[in-house]
Amino acid sequence: MRINKQNLWLLINTGIILMIAAIFLVLLETVVPKEPKDFLFGKVIELRNETDVERAPLTGGYAIVDFKAEAYAGSTFLGTVYNVKIKNSYTYSEDDDFGMIELLVAIDPAGKVAVQIVQLNQSNWTVKGIQRYITEKYQGILYTSVSSIPSFDAADLTAGVTATDSTSSIKAIIQKAIDIHFDLIIDDPLVTIYGEGYVITEDTTFVPSVLVKKREIVKNASNVDIGYVYTLTGIGDYDNGQEIVTGHSITLKFAFNVDDEVLGVIIPVELYGHTAGNRLTKIQNYVNILVGKTASEFAAALTNPGDIVSGVTYTKDLVDILIDALVDEVN
Repeated sequence: MRINKQNLWLLINTGIILMIAAIFLVLLETVVPKEPKDFLFGKVIELRNETDVERAPLTGGYAIVDFKAEAYAGSTFLGTVYNVKIKNSYTYSEDDDFGMIELLVAIDPAGKVAVQIVQLNQSNWTVKGIQRYITEKYQGILYTSVSSIPSFDAADLTAGVTATDSTSSIKAIIQKAIDIHFDLIIDDPLVTIYGEGYVITEDTTFVPSVLVKKREIVKNASNVDIGYVYTLTGIGDYDNGQEIVTGHSITLKFAFNVDDEVLGVIIPVELYGHTAGNRLTKIQNYVNILVGKTASEFAAALTNPGDIVSGVTYTKDLVDILIDALVDEVN
């Protein structure tokens, strides 16, 4: 059976169309970005050699670097991608039990950072602002510039309130991924306070109280006393920006020198049950007022902290209770 010219051309054209469609589908699958990981580099990528970094706690809020992976386009290494997650109380809907932010943070060999959103469940009047914040601030920025990004209010103009907690938490977790990547994290903050080679042992003569849990003695490598550390834990309420949350604990560590002056105050994030991000920063700034002071000078130093503690009144009240307990113990 012979095929006439018209049918022959029809078959040829159909074959060409099918070939073009196949090429288009291949390009769509291998070249055109579709997923958040692809938009980090502007091309389709593959994440390889995934490694866990931190594990989320079973209860409560958290901000973690979940895992890291290597990004490749074919055989070409493009950079390292970190998956970061923030769980908090800012929910998009009243039906949600908690808020969640999940991001991908890419760091290329030149040290440039790019961020894409995987999941964003936050207060509905902040979502657009958070999206704009990430799009405007974290696309191709040098990693050393992230710490200088100013505070950003993500609230809608019609909301009538400000919203910096989510964006501050985002900046902090991105910075944490950067610090992990470039090995900038000091695992032991007491090294910064007392120096390398310090030795810390529990004071077995100390009798714990309800709030003052532990006293430790610090010596240098030559076995000379250089200070002591008190650990305090208390339970109290806090304002998460939407409601008052009750019954959550915080822990503070006060490091002193042998002259009874505060060298530093450590707030372990993993033991901080109140709102993290910008609100934790405010509490850290508040207790930092006591650095260089003795216990007898605490009250005067904290008399008028000003705006430093705006928005964290409930947590500040708990911190003040812990500080009073420390003063009673030291004096």
